[in-house]
Amino acid sequence: MSIIYKDFFMKVHHFFLPLFAVVSSALQAETTITLNSDAGDYIGQGESYVYTDENSVIQYSRNYDNGITVRINNLPGELSDWWTLNIAAPGDAEIQSGIYENATRFPFQDATVPGLSFSGNGRGCNTLTGWFEVYSVSYDATGNVESLNMDFEQHCEGGSAALHGSVSFNTTTPVGARANGLDLYKVVCRNRTSGQKVVFTTDDASFDCKQEGLQVNPGDNIQIKMLGTAQ
Repeated sequence: MSIIYKDFFMKVHHFFLPLFAVVSSALQAETTITLNSDAGDYIGQGESYVYTDENSVIQYSRNYDNGITVRINNLPGELSDWWTLNIAAPGDAEIQSGIYENATRFPFQDATVPGLSFSGNGRGCNTLTGWFEVYSVSYDATGNVESLNMDFEQHCEGGSAALHGSVSFNTTTPVGARANGLDLYKVVCRNRTSGQKVVFTTDDASFDCKQEGLQVNPGDNIQIKMLGTAQ
């Protein structure tokens, strides 16, 4: 048995850690989309991106697979980025909270697997694999998307390089991580700004330090330690 210990730091704002899920904090509803592209990823070209209502027009709608479409267009005077994200549940079910693994390219996915596609700026995947995790989602009485909080990971053409992304629409985002390749059993979350520390045990791949009682304000420096065994 190999014991793995991971320790990383962050300053609370909106950015993406390559090996984990998005880490961010907000105490009020927000709209933020962050992207982090690995070297060799065709879609993101190895760059990082942050989109908010201040620099972009971000639209949310339902797609024809009963899933969700997110469109991003920069405002005049900003970089000329335009992107489209589509997600769909297996069997055209309505998107709900949960982990959607083994996703393939939307809208050509088999009925038994989720659909996923992030494309734009003149680039798209011919084939892809990936996953997405929806932390929370809500709809109004007519089925329109009211809020969405999710992460995703996409690999083009079977490659190892990935595009990592996070969407936070009318939600407060978690301070936590997704421990890929690690069977967790202990997590220590420390707010180095205030000195508060929260320790808890979990066997879930994803966790949220705020849900475990960590008090966080924008600008705080957070340390997360994870202890587990390699899968």
